[in-house]
Amino acid sequence: MAPKAMKAMKAKAKVTARGKAKATAVMKTVMKAMKAATKAKSKAKAKAKAKAKGKAKAKAKGKAKAKGKAAAALTNEPCSILKGMPALLLGMERRPDRRERCEKMLKEELPWLDVRYFRATDGKEDVIPETEVAMTWNTKNNSLYGSYEDVKDAEGKILYTAAQFADPGVDYKFSPGERGCAHSHYRMWKTVLEANEPMLILEDDVQLKFERTCGGEANGATFTHRLNLGLHEAAVKGVNLDVLYLGWSGHREGNYKHNKPTPGRKSSLLRRAEYVWTTVAYILWPAGAKKLLEAAQPLNQPVDNFMAWEAREGRLDAYVLLDEGDTNDTWAGGIVTQLDFTGDSDIKKSDGGDQGHDPTEFLAQK
Repeated sequence: MAPKAMKAMKAKAKVTARGKAKATAVMKTVMKAMKAATKAKSKAKAKAKAKAKGKAKAKAKGKAKAKGKAAAALTNEPCSILKGMPALLLGMERRPDRRERCEKMLKEELPWLDVRYFRATDGKEDVIPETEVAMTWNTKNNSLYGSYEDVKDAEGKILYTAAQFADPGVDYKFSPGERGCAHSHYRMWKTVLEANEPMLILEDDVQLKFERTCGGEANGATFTHRLNLGLHEAAVKGVNLDVLYLGWSGHREGNYKHNKPTPGRKSSLLRRAEYVWTTVAYILWPAGAKKLLEAAQPLNQPVDNFMAWEAREGRLDAYVLLDEGDTNDTWAGGIVTQLDFTGDSDIKKSDGGDQGHDPTEFLAQK
């Protein structure tokens, strides 16, 4: 090749190499810029995300604080329905220890509550008209929900079979304690009707402090809070209340035994009662008192059985109040319990009951 041509080729190659180097440099610059832009974008995105997270956290904290304030206000202050509602505290004159314990607890836990002592009828001492409380009662109704077994005498002879408790039913004499308790509630029903205002009825073994189903300890604050919510829901939904059980055991909506289940979502606060026991704490409205008194001519069952049957038959609009954590499977619940249901009771269960009392002692016929 001629020297001139060779020189031209070398010059061209040199230019090409410079162009490639320049292009590579430009590419590197572009790549570097893109990388820097991506990094800046990611950083900005992370910053924005953190900022949004911070705002959300602050918002949630604000909501929680507001909710806490509202809950605190609701917990510490009774609603308008509860303000001024009298509480009748039922107790025996010969058991001042129980009265003193209960009054002390109520003063500490529910300082807003207007507590009025109500002397219980003493079934061993007081005269109880048979027109108000019968002398005997029959197990047929209660057998639909309670569990009965064959009853035998001391020699092992069967006096009544389990089937007889259901049909035709077994007649029992009221124990003195049962009859006195029934008459005490009968008198309180009259008090509510005459005053023409709802009242909270408490027996002196009511207990506000206990371990809750949802965990933690129940107290006056949880009592007030749940009761406020329940009464508010009843007012908003137009639920007609004759009786509201605050402590209960047995069958209610979500756990019916004979009633037809109702469709739809169930309330976490109020459930209609089918047949529940215990009268340790309930609110009674004048309309409910009137219905109970009209049906009690005379009162012919232990008082919790009697009220349960009126509800079961649809003659009494009775509901139970659920505590947080109470579910369809909960047998006994509510916002109160009993201090010592089996160990310290002045009431013998004539049919034996869950206390294991002698089921033959008060049989009307042996």
